[in-house]
Amino acid sequence: MSRTTICNSQLYKLLTSNKFISFQQMCHRRSKKKMAFQSNPKSNTQHALNHFDMYYSNYYKELWPSIRISLLSQQKYCALVNHCDEGTTFKAESILSDLGAEDFIQTAVDMSTDLKTAHSQSIETGSLHTEKNKFIVSDDSHKDNIQPSHRSDSIVFSSNNDPIDEKNTSLYDFMPTNKVYTQREFLHQELARQNTFEDTDFPVNVITEDIPRIPDTLKAYCYKRGNIDLFPEPSISRRNSKLGYYMMDAASMLPVIALDVNLCHIYISGYYMMDAASMLPVIALDVQDNDNVLDMCSAPGGKMLTMLQYPHSGTLLCNDSSKSRLQRLTRTLHSYGNQNMIDKVTVNQDDGGTLNEPSYEKVLVDVPCTNDRHSTLEDDNNIFKPGRMKERLQIPALQKHLLLSGIMSCVPGGSVVYSTCSLSPGQNDGVIQATLEHLWKETNIDISVVDLSYMQTLFKDTFNFYPSCRFGQLVLPNLRANFGPMFICKLHRTK
Repeated sequence: MSRTTICNSQLYKLLTSNKFISFQQMCHRRSKKKMAFQSNPKSNTQHALNHFDMYYSNYYKELWPSIRISLLSQQKYCALVNHCDEGTTFKAESILSDLGAEDFIQTAVDMSTDLKTAHSQSIETGSLHTEKNKFIVSDDSHKDNIQPSHRSDSIVFSSNNDPIDEKNTSLYDFMPTNKVYTQREFLHQELARQNTFEDTDFPVNVITEDIPRIPDTLKAYCYKRGNIDLFPEPSISRRNSKLGYYMMDAASMLPVIALDVNLCHIYISGYYMMDAASMLPVIALDVQDNDNVLDMCSAPGGKMLTMLQYPHSGTLLCNDSSKSRLQRLTRTLHSYGNQNMIDKVTVNQDDGGTLNEPSYEKVLVDVPCTNDRHSTLEDDNNIFKPGRMKERLQIPALQKHLLLSGIMSCVPGGSVVYSTCSLSPGQNDGVIQATLEHLWKETNIDISVVDLSYMQTLFKDTFNFYPSCRFGQLVLPNLRANFGPMFICKLHRTK
């Protein structure tokens, strides 16, 4: 037997013995090991919670543990009573009262009666912070002398922060570098910038308006503090218009369309379940009888239904860029409103940023945001999914763009209310400040911030408010009153 034959036979025995594994088995084991390493990836909700712990804990400090556990706990709801007809309203109120719920709107109305006299006597123009009074603009002369800010791409800065004209700078000139940042470091810097709010010194005109009227037709019931019981499915009553059948799923608190719309056209729901804090932007908007109203980001429709409880003969344009969300809004409207309500509403699908014709006395801009409560509880459609990082980084810019469009859509003398369901100071006060700075530097539009501090008094028995917002009001989640988060800021367009 040749040496080559011996070597081949010995190699065959070695390869077929139990001491060795095949190449396929080796690859399989390696892949199994890799799969085992990735078998427990972080969920989207965990990504969101880690993000909040990193940024919100530094901002809210000792309040954050309470806010955090509230976000992870059962949310509290209110029942917005349907006033489409007296029979439906009376039956719904009777059921809710028997459950021990109270009309928190009526409580606020009773309290506002005591406040209105003193509040109307204190109307004045001032700053939200007394130390900022020197930056208030009392007339337009100073603003007219301000030149538009330079574009950031036309100026570069040296290490000593002196501006250098790019045209006079050679590519071979030495520019000392203080630090080289990695892409990850740049990402963390951008996240930190968007999730913090740095107060800057620029003119802010703040006005105090009369406390808004709250009509008798606006009724909403909720349980007392500490009681987070769920409301039962709302009562339904017969009607003649072919508008669909609406029920409320008490387990998920989401509107459900039952059966076929054409077959179930004789029923209407008695009340609508929603976060009570979501009614505050509408109350702040103070819709008057003849106002033309724009709800720029209207879906899913809770704030629209709240506005429909007001005696209102003007138009109401409900806009949203998402077709599926508008379909949900339409079903909600048809399931809740009578024909008179539905005739007031025009549903429109468009990018809110393209709506800039000054045609409306009141504009509600309830912008897309990180939706903090949803992000901590639901993995589906979660903005903190790793693959949606770029989309999340663009949120503040989108919010500013929509708010600017809302202001452009508002007629001089009208009002704009900006709202989010986020705790992020960058998405709340930060967007307001960026928008005001843009308007002050780049346009001739005059905007005043409306003082909403009266809300803390009117709704002190219902909500927990954060005491340190600069431009608006923020409802904080709390275990005993687990509503929100909800940020509200009202702007008044002068010209």
